[in-house]
Amino acid sequence: MSEVKKLTIEELDEIKKIKASYNDLAISLGELEIEKSRLLEYRKNLSDAELVLAKKLQDKYGEGSINLETGEVNS
Repeated sequence: MSEVKKLTIEELDEIKKIKASYNDLAISLGELEIEKSRLLEYRKNLSDAELVLAKKLQDKYGEGSINLETGEVNS
């Protein structure tokens, strides 16, 4: 029969720590993906709100640019 070899406690602990670090990393990456998804949805909502407002202002004032300092609409 072949001889069974066994890792030292320190070696086994080192492997377990690395495995735990990989698991922590995977969880962190998953959390980042969830946050990324939320931020992309927020950006879409902002973009939609901007389009609605732009249409509303264009209907009211016509095409032109807005001076954000004075509120003047330049046609």
